[in-house]
Amino acid sequence: MKVQIMTDTRFGNGKLLAEALKQEFSSDVDVNIADVKEVSPEKIAEDVPNAIILGGAIRAFRGAPKSKSWLANLDKILKKSGKKIQFGTGFLTHAMPTEKAQGYAKKYLSKIDTMSMIENTYSELLTAQVKDIKGPIIPEEMEKAKGYIKEFINWTQK
Repeated sequence: MKVQIMTDTRFGNGKLLAEALKQEFSSDVDVNIADVKEVSPEKIAEDVPNAIILGGAIRAFRGAPKSKSWLANLDKILKKSGKKIQFGTGFLTHAMPTEKAQGYAKKYLSKIDTMSMIENTYSELLTAQVKDIKGPIIPEEMEKAKGYIKEFINWTQK
């Protein structure tokens, strides 16, 4: 199985979260991490991972516009090629209280779910609160993330 974790990180919190998620996969799973600013949708469409995890951040009360735009481009490219990604989910880092981030999480998950070239979208989205705008991620949130990804892995194996 190939898993692609994409981040959109300014202060490195998304990358740290992606690395923590990667550690939860077994050694026989090929997990790659990249930033949406550095790896094009075309490159991911060439590799066609089995699963994609799209990370973003809530900044200035906007929910990950770069990640959503990147995902829309990926969907168009996959559509042209006729290729599909079997599983999709995502995560958002944020500095607001977790309950306030849930509306953004629902919209972000909905964006992933509406991509026609992702066959199955996990029903929940991971949110991880940072201490302030620059982070770091609150330690309890990292533990929550590990549980989340274990549930996602189990879901992909059903």
